[in-house]
Amino acid sequence: MIQIRLKNYDWSKTLRDAENAAKDNKKADATLKDHHIGWELLREAAHVSRMAYPAPPRSGWPTTSSLPDAPDDITMWQLMAAYLKGDLESLPSSETKPSRPSAEQIDRAEVVLHLWHHHALIRKGDKSRIKRAVYLKALGLNTLKIAGITGLTVRQIRSAQVEAAQDIVDQINKYTKFCVDMSFS
Repeated sequence: MIQIRLKNYDWSKTLRDAENAAKDNKKADATLKDHHIGWELLREAAHVSRMAYPAPPRSGWPTTSSLPDAPDDITMWQLMAAYLKGDLESLPSSETKPSRPSAEQIDRAEVVLHLWHHHALIRKGDKSRIKRAVYLKALGLNTLKIAGITGLTVRQIRSAQVEAAQDIVDQINKYTKFCVDMSFS
């Protein structure tokens, strides 16, 4: 099922979007390479996956109540009621959550994460530590903190990041060539 999705997926649009994101995020003096595009795909997939599929709540831990923590804390409901009564001039702003990813972003994240799980860094020996380090880097964690968690050096993490991104782009190129070859037959 997933192989059919990978073969029929619109990789040209995905690569074009990732290339635009890579151009926006690269340093001024850097030249754009394939691994930059692959890294943007992996970064987006990690962030979309984190927002679209939140972890289940922990059981057995105390949960916060809806009551204020202290007697003088003002809840959002109290602020809204004061605005509706006319006591406040402007509508109070609440803490906004990031918007839910679109269906296209979720679909793209699924296929990129499939490539991540089945093709990226497959030739590495201790791939669980290395893949964990690269995925934490894609989520935006500091490289030194990742080094402390995984026991890898910063150089190993950056090298694995480039290799993983290149592996993803190489696999996408195989699928795009397969699609082109099939269209002419």
